[in-house]
Formats: sequence, C-alpha cells, structure tokens
Amino acid sequence: MKTVKEGEVRRREILVAARELFVNKGYDQTSINDILKIVDIAKGTFYYYFTSKEEVLEAIILDIVEEGARRAEKIVKDKSIPLVSRIMMAIMAQTPEFEGSDEIKEEIHKVENAKLEHLYVRAMLKRMTPILQEPVLEGIDQGIFHMDYPIECTESILLLGHMMFDCNVMEFKDEEFPRKIQAFLCNAERMLGTKEGELQEFMRMFGQLS
Repeated sequence: MKTVKEGEVRRREILVAARELFVNKGYDQTSINDILKIVDIAKGTFYYYFTSKEEVLEAIILDIVEEGARRAEKIVKDKSIPLVSRIMMAIMAQTPEFEGSDEIKEEIHKVENAKLEHLYVRAMLKRMTPILQEPVLEGIDQGIFHMDYPIECTESILLLGHMMFDCNVMEFKDEEFPRKIQAFLCNAERMLGTKEGELQEFMRMFGQLS
C-alpha cells in the first residue's frame, strides 16, 4: 500500500509541475527535461508514469474536467439556489479555468490536436451529463421544463455552449458575443421547454465569462 501511495504522489507531482510549466512557459516550449528538473526525478521515473509529454497533457485535461465537474456538483447540491439558476451556473462552472493563461486551452483547441479536443469533449460530457440530469429531471417533475429527451437535451446544451464560447470555433468578434449569448440562452430555453425569458438573467453572467 505504501508503494501505491508513493506512486500516486509522484504522478501527481509530475502533473502539477507540468501544468505550471505549460501555463507559464508554453506547451511547445516545455521539454520533458524541464519537468524532470522541477520534480527532481530521473527520465526513467518519468517514463514509468507517462509515455510522452502529450500523455501528460491528456492527464491534465482530465484533471481540468474533474475540477469543473466538482465545481458544478457543489452548485447543483446547493438547494438554496433556484433550480434553473443551479443548472445554468453548473454549466458555466465546468468551463475550464487556466489560472491566468490560455496556453493549455489553446493547445487543446489547435486544429492538429483534434485528439485532445475530442478527449476533452468526451470526458466533459461523460462527467457533466449525470451531474445535470438530476436537477433537469427535478425541473420536469415540477413542471418547469417540458421535454422528451432530458439526457440528450443536456448533452446538446453542454456541446453548444462549449463549441460557441469555450473553444470558439466560429472565431466570433467581441462585439458579436452579446447577440450569440442571447441566441444561446433562447435556444437553451426551447430545448429545456421552459418559459420564454427564463434564462435572460444569465446574459450578464455569460457576458462576464466571454
């Protein structure tokens, strides 16, 4: 058990060091040797835990998804927050936080790194959909939402929000975001089957994230 515990600690040390380097120095500019120096380990030790720098980045991406999911879970469990607000705040909470730098985010969304983008999206949907499923079903029971496919609806809203505002594949200009956010909220209302204008209070909150 001690060996397993020490192994988990060592792996975590590598990830923490690599994430800091990727943010501050840049992914392309960071070498495995840079990581070795910070963690103070031999190259063989590194390769015991990871086969490449890309695999380290993949592990960091999964960590980022988990961090967002935990923020979302905390919000969803807070019954003092109105139901609709809980759902929308949880969706916004899963947006990756990169501690003052977009370096990792940009690396994920590079065209040549489609594998990393797919990894993030799959992991995000797998982790976030069950978290949001409970409040969405609660909303159906309360007559707030009206829909036939709650799981698929949740997945669609998560995907649409990610594609429009997280990775911004459309490369919207800053002046376009208010209208795009308005349209996103309008479409989310229709998918959820809630009353018109139910989500408009989130214009300001989404605006702060864009």
